[in-house]
Amino acid sequence: MKVITGFYYSLAFAIFFLLILASANSQDINYAKSITGALCSSRMQGRGYVRNGDFNAATLVKHEYKRIGLMPYTDDYFQPFKIRVNTFPGAMKLVINGKILVPGRDYMIDPASGKCKGKFDTYVIPVQTLAQDKADSITKLANGKVLIIDASWFHTLNDNEKARVNAYRRKLLSRNIAQVKAIIELTGEKLSFGISSVACSIPYFRVNAAACRDSISAVSINIRNQFLDQYETRNVAGFIRGTICPDSMLVFTAHYDHLGTMGRKTYFPGANDNASGVSMLLAMADYYKAHPLRYSMVFLTFSGEELGLLGSGYFVDNPLVDLSKIKFLINLDLVGNGAEGIMVVNGSVYPERFDTLTTINDEEKLLPAIKKRGDACNSDHCSFFRKGVPCFFIYTLGGSAIHVLDDRPESLTYDSFKGLTQLLSEFIKRI
Repeated sequence: MKVITGFYYSLAFAIFFLLILASANSQDINYAKSITGALCSSRMQGRGYVRNGDFNAATLVKHEYKRIGLMPYTDDYFQPFKIRVNTFPGAMKLVINGKILVPGRDYMIDPASGKCKGKFDTYVIPVQTLAQDKADSITKLANGKVLIIDASWFHTLNDNEKARVNAYRRKLLSRNIAQVKAIIELTGEKLSFGISSVACSIPYFRVNAAACRDSISAVSINIRNQFLDQYETRNVAGFIRGTICPDSMLVFTAHYDHLGTMGRKTYFPGANDNASGVSMLLAMADYYKAHPLRYSMVFLTFSGEELGLLGSGYFVDNPLVDLSKIKFLINLDLVGNGAEGIMVVNGSVYPERFDTLTTINDEEKLLPAIKKRGDACNSDHCSFFRKGVPCFFIYTLGGSAIHVLDDRPESLTYDSFKGLTQLLSEFIKRI
């Protein structure tokens, strides 16, 4: 009994020591790597809406908030809201000419795809056909079959032809005007995944042409989607009360959601997009808990960003804070690399604030470059910007691709992690 007691005492002490160490080194790259690794693990299922992936990620963030000592705005740090989303939790099989293709590598499925099962004959057309006025009559010859679009020469089309092709693609999928069983597009372009708030009746595959060098004569498909009409997900919010002006706030935001799964076995880790932003936000929260400011520091992590900024949009429509009291907001998304520095969205909108960043960097030599652009509604800062909240969206330059399987923790370099956290700390002091 004494041995068991001693063991648990040692274990408890070890855990306590690790927590203290984590708190003391929150801006250490090792802390960021540990958070990123956890958010990208198989348990998170790509932080989508299959097998509680989003809930597991939100719970991890909540536990970090509690460990750090952030105060909650709600009883459990969560702000729930409901979404509509198409998911792929089940079968995901595509066989062409007897060859089983690998999801995420050989092909990507359109996120709005519906279910399909069976073996089918095919009808092949060149992509140029979709740019012609006779496309309707030609594609209807594929009725009851799998329509194969050879898009290998898409890059040779002019801009108007490309626009017509893209519009016709949407008609084929959303309205199934050709009455086909499925659509397969052969392409030499880079493949990437997405997520959709609508579901169509048939699947649409984009297949790496190199995986299908022979003419396609037979296709076997087993795809099962699940459309979630009122799925509850959640934002996670916490704060550190200001020492002198607690009603005024400085805010950090990052989205924790990603693309989820493509079948039972394939999930998209989303290391740079955006486990990296969450890990940096938590590092900043840990720092400011130990170094509180006169203003309150607010830390918001959102769900639903990949679906169209849904979490941040819900927050600004149902705010847990007075938006007019936010002095400045910094949104962190895609910050896992940075060999070429950072880009500041809204940098030209708030030139004095941007000049503060560049002045600090000139003095301290923290980053190789700080570049700016105008307003762009490409991440969660946009929801606040539309409500008149002054904000920057910062992402690093140089590094891994996004919305692909290879956006994994080992692909991140963290080149600008230390420099960017130091830059932001000094920037906050000068606001």
